[in-house]
Amino acid sequence: MEKLLPLLFVQMLIGCGSSDGSSATVFSADPPLVIGGDERPAEVDIPTDYDPTVAHPLVMVLHGFGADGRVETGYMQLFDFVDEKQFVLVFPDGTLNDEGERFWNATAACCDPGDSVDDVGYLSGLIDEAKQTYNIDPKRVYLIGHSNGGFMSFRMACEASELVTAIVSLAGSTFNDPADCAPATIPVSVLAIHGTLDATIPYDGRPDLYPGAIETTERFAAAGGCDVSSPTDEGSVDLVPALDGAETDKLAYSTDCDEGIDAALWTINDGSHIPFFSTEFADMTTDWLLGHSR
Repeated sequence: MEKLLPLLFVQMLIGCGSSDGSSATVFSADPPLVIGGDERPAEVDIPTDYDPTVAHPLVMVLHGFGADGRVETGYMQLFDFVDEKQFVLVFPDGTLNDEGERFWNATAACCDPGDSVDDVGYLSGLIDEAKQTYNIDPKRVYLIGHSNGGFMSFRMACEASELVTAIVSLAGSTFNDPADCAPATIPVSVLAIHGTLDATIPYDGRPDLYPGAIETTERFAAAGGCDVSSPTDEGSVDLVPALDGAETDKLAYSTDCDEGIDAALWTINDGSHIPFFSTEFADMTTDWLLGHSR
């Protein structure tokens, strides 16, 4: 499988800026807020007017293979919405492999075939610590992951569904065998976003490795009681200015779902593995996440 290199992200974010011509916020001169202890700390961003008496949603960003949390968060332009939408943002780093590349232990296909790290335990612990450190609404805990981070978000939806309300996966997938993912008692709402020309994690999946975007979304929709035979066409939006017109088709699975649960698939026609998004991406994905509660 092709690997995402940190240099690619840094060039994209610092050299090119964001896709709408603005500069993505990647680095800060201020000392970062940190949770997670000395061994695997995770950075935190909170609203500048954070009120400890108010319960805030929690949004956790899971980076792609070879990237890190701060760069991924800058790529997604999520820093820009912490104040506007009043959520606590956590962006941890995966473990370094022998080649010095960061990864999450999501599935054998992506990206820890040796199953060497308990990232479900690590991320669950970060969620618990965030709740102890900040005033977090336990009914509004969200993950947004890219590539390997998308795979990891799906694994959390499978194995830590009691902690996670909803996830967004960009260019990710889930376990190949449906039996490996059995959300305990509480289904998780899922938004899968995937480009049709993704050469790293193909839109249609890879046999014996992971399912395609449609099958992945429908599995989680079905787990939430949704009627997968009756998706709703919600039109198209322009998230990638470099592509022509409204390139992203939105499909919602919201019929007959369990209360508070739904699923959606946003297909980026001619989209690659690392699209250059406008700020509409962060705006719309955070709106989608924040619209879910338990």
